[in-house]
Amino acid sequence: MVFDVTFEEFSARLTTLPHSKMQFHIDNGVYAKTEVVKMAADCIRTGVFLVSWTESNGATVVHVEDFVENKIYSHATLPDGTFLRMHGAMNIVNQGNQQ
Repeated sequence: MVFDVTFEEFSARLTTLPHSKMQFHIDNGVYAKTEVVKMAADCIRTGVFLVSWTESNGATVVHVEDFVENKIYSHATLPDGTFLRMHGAMNIVNQGNQQ
């Protein structure tokens, strides 16, 4: 599955990959980067998932991804200790194969 997320701080494209991996791509701004991470995902209820991962720089990210309402909630702790709380819209680009 490929989906775009739009936060006030930045926009990103998330792509689910086999073996519990995901690629995120942030195109521009202070958070710009592309990385493949190992993620953990739990289904909270139909269409709503709790997803978390650790990035190579040590940042930790937790999302609530609501595919019913097309909303995303993201909390991240950056390597310098900065804590980000963000929310925004999601748009599915490609359903792909459910992994």
